[in-house]
Order: sequence, then C-alpha cells, then structure tokens
Amino acid sequence: FALMNAPQMHPGESAVITSVKESPSGKRLKEMGFVPGRTIVLTGKGPFGDPLAFEVGLLHAALRLEEADLIEIEKPFRT
Repeated sequence: FALMNAPQMHPGESAVITSVKESPSGKRLKEMGFVPGRTIVLTGKGPFGDPLAFEVGLLHAALRLEEADLIEIEKPFRT
C-alpha cells in the first residue's frame, strides 16, 4: 500500500482515509464525514489543481488544496 495525501490522487482513483490532521479545518472535515476507514474518491480537479472534488459515502465536496492536504490516505499499489 502507498501512503500519501489526498491531493496526490488522480481523478477517478479511490483510496482509504487513514487519518485527518488535527486543525480547525481537519475537525470540520471529520464532521463532514472524512474519517479514517472511509473510502474517498477524487472525482475532479480544478483547472490549476484547486479546488479538488471528492466523494466520500453520499457526500460530494469541493475542497481547497490546503484542506485536502490534511487528509492522509492509503491506496493499493498498481500491478
């Protein structure tokens, strides 16, 4: 498995959230449903890589790059 932050994902990729960094924005992300163990999908990127559109469960959210960088993920290696 590869450990990284959510902005490193490619559109259409999914991964599992391993942690959300502690901060006021991180707390808000957790309240929205970005919690460890949940599957996250990057559904799109803005023209300059900001904002990023994510799907977690039934939630569809656009996050600023700084917010998305608080989300640590794990995704399987490609073979």
